[in-house]
Amino acid sequence: MKEQLPSPDFDSGQYARPNQNWICGHTGEGKPCRIGPDQKGRCRASFECQPAFELKEGETKGRYRCTRSAQQGGPCNLGPLPTGACSRPIPKCVPVRSLRAKRGLFTVSVVAFTVGVLLLGLSRPFRARFVSPGELSAQHGTATFAAMAGAAGNHDASCAACHQAAPAGLSGWVKSAMAATPAPLQFRAMAAVGRAVMTSLDDRCQRCHTGHAFHQPNVAKDHSCSACHQEHRGPGPMHAPSDDNCISCHASAEAMEASFAVGRAQPAIAFDYRPEQGRVLFKAPRPERGYTKIIHSFATDHPQFQVLADKLKDLDTLKFDHQLHLTNVALPNGKKLNCSDCHKPDAAGVYYLKISYEENCKSCHPLQFDVDNSGLVLPHGDAAHVRDFVRSLPEQYADFGAKKKENASRHDLENFVQKQIKQIREQLGSGEELEQRIFFSDARTAPVARIGERGAVGAARFPGCAYCHEVAPSGNEVPQVTIPTIPDRWLIRARFDHGKHFKVACATCHDTEHSRQTSDILLPSKQTCAACHSEQGGVAHDCSTCHGYHSPRKEQRTIQAAR
Repeated sequence: MKEQLPSPDFDSGQYARPNQNWICGHTGEGKPCRIGPDQKGRCRASFECQPAFELKEGETKGRYRCTRSAQQGGPCNLGPLPTGACSRPIPKCVPVRSLRAKRGLFTVSVVAFTVGVLLLGLSRPFRARFVSPGELSAQHGTATFAAMAGAAGNHDASCAACHQAAPAGLSGWVKSAMAATPAPLQFRAMAAVGRAVMTSLDDRCQRCHTGHAFHQPNVAKDHSCSACHQEHRGPGPMHAPSDDNCISCHASAEAMEASFAVGRAQPAIAFDYRPEQGRVLFKAPRPERGYTKIIHSFATDHPQFQVLADKLKDLDTLKFDHQLHLTNVALPNGKKLNCSDCHKPDAAGVYYLKISYEENCKSCHPLQFDVDNSGLVLPHGDAAHVRDFVRSLPEQYADFGAKKKENASRHDLENFVQKQIKQIREQLGSGEELEQRIFFSDARTAPVARIGERGAVGAARFPGCAYCHEVAPSGNEVPQVTIPTIPDRWLIRARFDHGKHFKVACATCHDTEHSRQTSDILLPSKQTCAACHSEQGGVAHDCSTCHGYHSPRKEQRTIQAAR
């Protein structure tokens, strides 16, 4: 194998070493000195030529000859001088620091300045303002929160409500930082950290927020509180979690598969944790794999709402026809019925009030069983009261007559009662037949009589309880009228604000025009919502717009299940 030979033109005296702290001043002009500077910054170049003593054979006296390297132009033509020095003196170089030395000096200066600023900022008078990255949010910046933390005007005590090492001072902070996992100097471990995990800071959060857990019971690993709820970002409301927080799990096949495995081992009651609070909730059955589909955004791969995807039905037994009411029904004043005549917003304008007979149905559907006495109506809401009312018709007519004829004598009232009872029996038969018709007539099948007719003008006459309700006989007992259960909340895993959609016509989202059955669930599809709630639609479409994610803690779910 051949040995590599050095370059024939290489001059070790002119080789610029990057580890030197000094270079000749002419180097910056492209004219480096041939010799120097040395490690102490001294330049040694004086003449281009150097004298060399020669003694030829047979001579007793030698002489000097001026020499110069080939790179500098070869031997000098003149010289040496009588003094032995060679000609052509060159200006002496002024040594300057090399780039390496300048970088080192700059680094040392920056480090010294930083240490000085830190020592000054971390001193007691300036510490709180120096270390704080910003003001606390409205939730944590109140006097009440400070009192709970035992702050009483002490900044360190206020910080200690969340930051355990806050009162320990500078040395305690350094010790706490070095004991963290991963530690500040464990660069590979820090780079490998993925989804935010629970820390001691999150443990502090849960000391106050004891009412809820992170998420649903099938979460494989809890997510850091402070990763989603970021403090010190201003004095207003705390910023909502970003979509990045949500998709760190919901866009991860590994995380969703782990959640499915955990959920499979959970009983169904573990997921029924939403408090009803006097409301009727539409509880869709949980899918076989739970809610573990991969989701990146609402407009792209968010699944269709389960109510529509699974074609679920409203199980309410109340008989109602939206199409009939909105196309063929007019109010007593002649106006066409519309959605807002029945659906009234609550005080906040977010949801709508419950539908009730007294508020929404009575004006058009009075329980008038006697066509000749419009003011005498059946009671509503209790089948036993209805039966008692029918079986005490003479007393009911007597009370009605007394109100209608204020100064009528007792004899006149008796005649009035006898006349009304006779007319009822001529029209409807015996009292038993009247009772059967009132409870079981639906104006379509027997038993039915004039009580089911609809006048050309005015409100509909009472056809029978079965016209709207599911009614079942029970022997000699009171007929069983199934109480309607109209859900107050349909999408219980999300929230909706009608007040923010007041400019959108109801029919845009709710297809009432084609609904003939009570079982129809008239909710908008995901595509209808995404027409606005997407990048193209320009309306907010992040996860937190519709979803909350905290659930009650396991202990509270157990108590709720027991109740």
